[in-house]
Amino acid sequence: MMRRVATVAVLLPLVVLAVRYLPSYLFLLFLDLVVVLSLVELFRLLAVHDVKGYGLSFPLALFLPWIWVYSSTWVMGFLVLTILVCMGKSVLESRQCKSGFLSASGNLLAITYLSIPLSIAGNLHHEGRWKELLLILSVIWAGDMAAYGVGRRWGKHKVTPRISPNKSLEGYLAGFVGSILAALLFGHYFIPARSVSFLVLAGLVMGAAGMVGDLFESMIKRSANLKDSSNLLPGHGGILDRLDSLFFALPAYYCLLRLVE
Repeated sequence: MMRRVATVAVLLPLVVLAVRYLPSYLFLLFLDLVVVLSLVELFRLLAVHDVKGYGLSFPLALFLPWIWVYSSTWVMGFLVLTILVCMGKSVLESRQCKSGFLSASGNLLAITYLSIPLSIAGNLHHEGRWKELLLILSVIWAGDMAAYGVGRRWGKHKVTPRISPNKSLEGYLAGFVGSILAALLFGHYFIPARSVSFLVLAGLVMGAAGMVGDLFESMIKRSANLKDSSNLLPGHGGILDRLDSLFFALPAYYCLLRLVE
């Protein structure tokens, strides 16, 4: 437990300072570092299913945030190119149809699952909407802490035993409450222009998306028969273990913004 708290005490201020003060290009470099570490972890998990990580997947995943921020009109074309490259690479790399299909699917999953959410984060930061980026982080952190604390103390009714046996209905409900309260409190003090109804909806949508993201990563780990994606973060596991909820919450918030703005 102490290792878990110590890791948070070190990383949390660094992340907040990066979001608040780094210029756009340095923040994108920071996101690229996260992309690389996450790709390494994810390919390690997918290797159990005969997925071969392509070297080309790394530059494709690394370039997407930069294109999203500095040349947004090219995003769709770049994604189409990424699909074609992964499918074409599978034909050249694989001698068996089954492994080729799995590798193409796995590499496409890796790029879209990791790089699209972080591209959204980079774009919010570039547009000067760092407060909304911190709103997303606050909602996810509060939801995770509430779910973990309540689930560990009072969780009795297991709802996802095959994917994540430690998760409980009580924890999920606490996570929803924590997410909504965090959205209301953060929004009230730092983004007063956002209405109460928007903040409640944002907390609900991101809370739900974060829970699905957590379960999705748990499903991948369970299929690989591993408890953590790595041991990079003491007491927490790997990068994927800490950002799994965020990888779903960022696109969810992006879609919400597209609907209301």
